[in-house]
Amino acid sequence: MPAFRLAAAAALSTLLAAPVDAQPAQLVVQVYSFGFAPHPIHLAAGKPVTLSFVNQSGSGHDFSAPGFFRDAKITAGSAPDDEIELRPHETKSITLVPARGTYQAHCSHFLHKQMGMSDTIVVD
Repeated sequence: MPAFRLAAAAALSTLLAAPVDAQPAQLVVQVYSFGFAPHPIHLAAGKPVTLSFVNQSGSGHDFSAPGFFRDAKITAGSAPDDEIELRPHETKSITLVPARGTYQAHCSHFLHKQMGMSDTIVVD
């Protein structure tokens, strides 16, 4: 029995000494006229993350990413119609588990995408 306890303690210490995943528990996505930051957005597949969308603009914007929100498992918050709608200077958060893939995002307001308000989400 002592050999089993020693082996269990060794396995536990190895597990606890493993490096912590680089995936942040929270990622702030800055929304401004006319862009998003970071650009691109990098996330880890299968790792929960809270995305906080901060509209730094005095105008309304949205973060529309249909494939991304559709494929993710949303655990808190919501993305009605696969987008986060933001009033001027508003912040909204959503917690989700992203699915592997590369997704396109943009602001769907009139001509905002054409003015450069688009981004890529890379989930590895």
